[in-house]
Amino acid sequence: MSKSKGTKKPSFIPLSEGEMELLDLLWKLGPSTLNVVHKNYSRPVGYTTIQTRLNRMVDKGVLQRSSDYPAQYEAIVEMEVASDSFFEKVAKICDGSLAPLIAHLSQRRKLNPDEIVMLKELIAKHE
Repeated sequence: MSKSKGTKKPSFIPLSEGEMELLDLLWKLGPSTLNVVHKNYSRPVGYTTIQTRLNRMVDKGVLQRSSDYPAQYEAIVEMEVASDSFFEKVAKICDGSLAPLIAHLSQRRKLNPDEIVMLKELIAKHE
């Protein structure tokens, strides 16, 4: 795929919920045309809305767009960049405290044994 923009390695890029969904979809699909992305998007959203979001994400340096016709879009950031963006939003909501967030999430569904082990390891690491 030829690139229309240079590859960037940002550490944090603010992304909307819709942009996060598109990024996740492109990680799963790999390089895809607008039509493929639109057909695989999880919610009923207009074709031109998806196109606008994808092009904004290219401008933000999250995706690259090929010069081919039809153009293909490809994610060019690692999951850590997107998760940092998500964490920044969550941190604002929780005033920077993780405990209420984890408590809320664990009340919504039962933790599996692997998740419990992982949380215990995380706590031990930070004690």
